[in-house]
Amino acid sequence: MHSSLGISTIKLILLLAAFACITSAAQVESRDDTKKRAAYFLDNDPAGCSIVSLKISADNGTLSSPVRTPTGGKGLHALMPGGIAGPDSLFSQDSVVVSGGYLFIVNPGSNTLSMFSINKDDPWHPMLVGTPQDTLGEFPVSVAYSSYLKLACALNGGKAAGVTCFSVDHAKGLTPLDNQIHPFSKDYNQTTPPTGPPGTVSDIFFNPSSSGLFVSVKGIPGQNPGMLYTWPIINGEITGRYVTTIIDDLIIEFSGSFLGSDSKLLLTDAAFGAAILSVSKNFTITEVAHTVIPNQQAACWSVYSPRFDSAYVIQNGSPVITVLDPATGAIRYNINFTASSKGGLDSAIDRTWLYVLGSNADVAVISLEGSNSGVMPKQVQDLDLSTLGDGTNFQGFAVYPS
Repeated sequence: MHSSLGISTIKLILLLAAFACITSAAQVESRDDTKKRAAYFLDNDPAGCSIVSLKISADNGTLSSPVRTPTGGKGLHALMPGGIAGPDSLFSQDSVVVSGGYLFIVNPGSNTLSMFSINKDDPWHPMLVGTPQDTLGEFPVSVAYSSYLKLACALNGGKAAGVTCFSVDHAKGLTPLDNQIHPFSKDYNQTTPPTGPPGTVSDIFFNPSSSGLFVSVKGIPGQNPGMLYTWPIINGEITGRYVTTIIDDLIIEFSGSFLGSDSKLLLTDAAFGAAILSVSKNFTITEVAHTVIPNQQAACWSVYSPRFDSAYVIQNGSPVITVLDPATGAIRYNINFTASSKGGLDSAIDRTWLYVLGSNADVAVISLEGSNSGVMPKQVQDLDLSTLGDGTNFQGFAVYPS
């Protein structure tokens, strides 16, 4: 009997010890995870561009501890009829892109693209890989990366406009695949820096299968229509011939976000809101939903969340995020964020948090938890970045892990 009790006691002790180890391991994993998440945006400073890295809390998604890392290039602002542009100094989405352990960022004033590696144990100090590479054009504003193709492509929006692509190597960095830019049609006519926002390039992005590369270009109301350019990918490279799409009721096309498949694309339009487009295998594009956002003020940026089955549209001139049904384009509801910001810029989603770079040197952090079961999203932080500048240089937003 004493022997039986001893064995039972030993088993209980071992069970408790195992539970303690599991609990301790979970706590360590959580603490480690705090060190493994980061957010990034571009400081588009003409004196020298930098990546600003922010810590993301594993527990509550909040941001802290900004750190600057030089990109090796210079910034440049676009122009508006009233002067120099900013906030939104590039009129674009995706000036910063993170994929896997890589970060890509444009240098508009140097006409270069920089590639960084991200250390999983210290993601707040990305390391430049190789040297910034010439984009063969002028005023690069957006970048796309395909991990499947190991291909990065930069979108130039100045006088020498078009697309340039690079092979990506973890040790060598970027290697140009072209000796000249892939130009747009002659209808695109800009200066360096360009004047807009109408009549400028907006975004560059691959479809999910990496079979096509897409570029959105804003129209000029009453003069030129906006366009979508599509380059088919053949043998791992973009072809010389592009497919152009003009949809009559799209006016100032801005950001593009594929909605979980190659066949459905959300395109924002600063003139009215957003559209959902159907994309065929041969890149024929038609509009299937036209969503007018009431009282919108420059609906420019977008992000899609498969987890919450929602698309989020951010406005430059209003602190309102419009949530769309990705199947129908219908408006589900609006999210109001910090009133101190007149509006938002680029955005990203990490787990259950939506991050919106504000136009007033801030970042709004919004919890989406439970929103797919009736819980309204709520803002949990407004990170003040005024110690880094007034926000006119701030552009782009990306998170790691992506």
